[in-house]
Amino acid sequence: MKLLRNQSGFIIPLMIAMALVFTAMGFAIASVTVANLAFSTHEQKSQSALDVAEAGINYYLWHLAHNSTDYQDGTGAPATAPYGPYVHSYTDANGTTIGTYTLTITPPPSGSTVTTVKSVGQVPGLKGTRTIQAQLGIPSFASYGLLTGTEVWFGPNESSNGPVHSNIGVHMDGTNNGPVTSAKATYVPSASFGGDGNTHNGVWGNGGPTSQWQFPVPTVDFSQVTANLQTLMTQAQANGVNLGASNKLGYYLHLKSDGSIDIYTVKNETGSGLTTTFVRNQAAPANGIFYVSDNVWVDGAGYKGRMTIASGRLPDVPNTNTSITIVNNLTYNAKDGTTNLGLIAQANIAVAPYAPNSLEIDGALLAQKGHVWYANSGPVKTNLTFYGSIDSFDYWTWSWVNGGGTVVAGYQSDSTTFDTNLTFTPPPAYPTTGAFTVLNWRELLTSP
Repeated sequence: MKLLRNQSGFIIPLMIAMALVFTAMGFAIASVTVANLAFSTHEQKSQSALDVAEAGINYYLWHLAHNSTDYQDGTGAPATAPYGPYVHSYTDANGTTIGTYTLTITPPPSGSTVTTVKSVGQVPGLKGTRTIQAQLGIPSFASYGLLTGTEVWFGPNESSNGPVHSNIGVHMDGTNNGPVTSAKATYVPSASFGGDGNTHNGVWGNGGPTSQWQFPVPTVDFSQVTANLQTLMTQAQANGVNLGASNKLGYYLHLKSDGSIDIYTVKNETGSGLTTTFVRNQAAPANGIFYVSDNVWVDGAGYKGRMTIASGRLPDVPNTNTSITIVNNLTYNAKDGTTNLGLIAQANIAVAPYAPNSLEIDGALLAQKGHVWYANSGPVKTNLTFYGSIDSFDYWTWSWVNGGGTVVAGYQSDSTTFDTNLTFTPPPAYPTTGAFTVLNWRELLTSP
C-alpha cells in the first residue's frame, strides 16, 4: 500500500514533461504556419512580379505594332543599342500601382526581323525581381515549310516538314511534323486533291497528329508581294544591285562560293540548256538585295552569304510578269543559319527540264501568282533534295504522275526539309505576313 501512496510523486514531473512537449509542438506548429504564410506571401508577390514583367513584353508588342522601327520606346535615347533601361509603372483597372517593369530593347540584327525585349518586373515587398526575355517579330513568308494559296493533299506515304498553311484547305492523310492550318473552316476538296464531293473541315484526313491542326486562321495575302517588290526595287537601287530589262530573254545568275555573282544575258533556251553572253562579275549587294526587272535563270554550288533575288516587271501587268528558273544545283556553303537565299518571282519558280537527274535546292522560294514546280514537260529524273521554304500561290509539285501513279515527268523521289533558321532570320527584306507577335519567350533566372 506504500507503493500506491508514493505513486503521486511521479505524476507532477510527468505532467510538466507533457506540458513542455505540447508547448514545443505549439511553437513548431506556429513556426511552420508563419513560415508557410511568409512563403505564400512571397510566392504571391513573385507571381505578381512575373505578371508585371509579362505586361512589359505585351506593352512593347503593342508599341511595335504602332511604330515598327522604334526600338527606343519613343525617347530617341540612348544613342547605341541595346536601348534602355525604360521604366514604366504598371497599374490595375482602378489605377492602383502594382509594380514596375524595366525594359531593355535589342533591335534586329542585320537581315533579321526579330526584336529582343527584356522586361524586369518588380513589386513592393519583394526583394528580388522576375525577368522575361522575348523575341518579337512579324512572321515572314519564309516561316512556313509550305504556304499555298490553293488546296493541298498529303498522301498516306507523305509527310510535311515544318508549318503548313493553305488559304483553301489541307487534305492530310500523311504525317504532319508541325502545325497544319487552313484559312477556311470548311471547303469542298476537288477530286484531284482527294475530294469525294462532300464538304470537309479546313484540315481533314486520316493523318496527324490532329492536335497540330487548326482552322480557320487568317488568310495569307499573296497580293501584298507586289508592294514588297516595289520596296525591294527601291532598296536595290539605293544600296543593292538593280538590273533593268535585258532586251533579251532575261539574265542568268551564277552564284559563287565567295558570295559574288556572275551575270549573263540569256539569248536562247532549248531543251538542253541556255545560250548566254557574259556581262560581268558582281560583288554581293551591300544590303543583300538583288533586283531584276526581267526573267531570271539561277544556280550555284556552295553559296555563302545572305541575299534575296527578286524578279518582277513594274508596274505589275499580268502578261509581262516574270519567272525564275533553277537550272542546276543551288546549295549553301553551310546550313547553320549564316547563309540563306530568297527567290521571289511574280509568276513561277520552276526547275528546268535540263536540270541534273539528282538535284539539290537550298532556299526560300516565293511564287507570287504562280507555281513552285517542275513544269509539266521534260524527262523523268531521279531525285530532288530541297532545304528551305516553299511559298506557292498555285499548287506545288516536283513530279507528275499518270492515272496509274507512274511518274511521267519530273523527279521520281524527293526529300523536303524546312530550314528552321528562316523563322527568325529570313532572307533580307523578305515579305512578311500578318502583325507583330511573340515568337518565343523565356524567364531569365535572377537572384533571389
